[in-house]
Amino acid sequence: DKPSSSSTFFTFFINSSGPPQIMCLSILYTLSFGSIIGVVPSVITTQYVHIHHNLDMNLTCDDTDTRQLASCVDGNGEGLTAATVSSFISNVIQFFTASLIGSVSDVVGRRRLFLIAQGISLLYPLALVLLQLYPMMNPAWFYAANMTSSLISFITISLSAISDVIPKKWRSSCFGILFGGYSLGFALSPILAIPLSHFEVSLLSLILLTGGFIYSIFYLPETLSKETSDKMRRLRQAAEAEALNAAHDDHNNNLFIPSLSRRTIKLRRNLFRPFREILILNRNNFFRLLAVLAFFSGMSTSGDQTLILYYVQQQFNFSDQDVAIFFVIIGLLGITVQVFGLHLMTEWLGEKIVVVVAFFFGAFHNCIYAFAATKLDIFLAAGIGSVTMMAFPTISAIKANNVNEYEQGRIQGALLAVSSLASAIGPITLRLTYEKTRGTKYPGSFFLVATLFYLVATLCATTLPNDQTNSLNQEQERIKETSCSERSLLIN
Repeated sequence: DKPSSSSTFFTFFINSSGPPQIMCLSILYTLSFGSIIGVVPSVITTQYVHIHHNLDMNLTCDDTDTRQLASCVDGNGEGLTAATVSSFISNVIQFFTASLIGSVSDVVGRRRLFLIAQGISLLYPLALVLLQLYPMMNPAWFYAANMTSSLISFITISLSAISDVIPKKWRSSCFGILFGGYSLGFALSPILAIPLSHFEVSLLSLILLTGGFIYSIFYLPETLSKETSDKMRRLRQAAEAEALNAAHDDHNNNLFIPSLSRRTIKLRRNLFRPFREILILNRNNFFRLLAVLAFFSGMSTSGDQTLILYYVQQQFNFSDQDVAIFFVIIGLLGITVQVFGLHLMTEWLGEKIVVVVAFFFGAFHNCIYAFAATKLDIFLAAGIGSVTMMAFPTISAIKANNVNEYEQGRIQGALLAVSSLASAIGPITLRLTYEKTRGTKYPGSFFLVATLFYLVATLCATTLPNDQTNSLNQEQERIKETSCSERSLLIN
């Protein structure tokens, strides 16, 4: 019997060099960061209360009784503001660096930058451990470590590495497995936090990340072939030399512009290189539409991720157990949706319908957040929102399928840069709206802003052209062209 498409895909994935290792690292990565997600708001709130409100050093804002103290409420607000500002700065940094780093990885390879990104990420749990060792330490150090980790995007390098070895028709499914690994990590990580103290789980997070870093040094392969790397290097050098000569001639021949040396022109070009790399999104209307999708969905997603924990802990008194349940729901359903549902829906319906459905459920689950009255409503919204997780891997596959093999890093970085810009604006927009809705009957109605963003993204997704969006259509077109070529050769 002929093997099914699903079995063939999973066999190819397991036997490939690079994607399985990256998926294992993604699970370890999210186990590390997911285990401290529920810890961070409490630790940061307590830290601000100790520094600014003179709370007794032996007291914390971790339990239900102390959480309602005026000083803890104020500390929570300070932590929420700090998280919003940190998110804004991190995403601005990523906006300027993502496309550049992705482009650089097309030349120097993925492995080297992957290792650097992992090394920088160690600073985040390290800072959290130090905060708990030194009660008067300023949380600004923690947020500085968080912002530093945005210099090199773990996700950009991972997606580019997978695109190097996975065929077009399976990229969205493979990206789904990668993000399914993230979901598995998030499903398991809160369970680690329940039996451990905040300090112990922070230390465990640091140990897990360190273990992943050591694993990568010895076992992570390079996925970018030397031929592709050399080809990209030659194209870049030729294009840069041509642009440099043209700029030099323009400056020297124009009487109204002072003459500039080649070194000065080269320096200017290097300074503006991040903007030139992003211009790949302006290549055609299709890429511009993908950028709009990434922007509006990024506004909603980042706003949800940044504010939801602070909101539910303050409005619904979420405990560590509640946070664990919240992430287990997201993680388990995320695995099901991304590993199995995404592959089947892509084969049956195509990438375009997958994106439309994902954004629609994103709008729906934010509506539930907006009018939630109990913890059960929050858990329900989290479960429905897991369908939204299909959007990012699918869009990443669509853009990867519409560029050359030596542009994978550049396009992944460019679209992530747009998402980062949206992620910088989204949390601030929702935070300012929350200030208006906080004292109303429905304090969560600020989530309706995120609903609006998702609805705009849904409408834009319906206009995506099928021939460029759906990999099945592209595969059929390629087979048709091959058949025509073979027929012509036979006739000749």
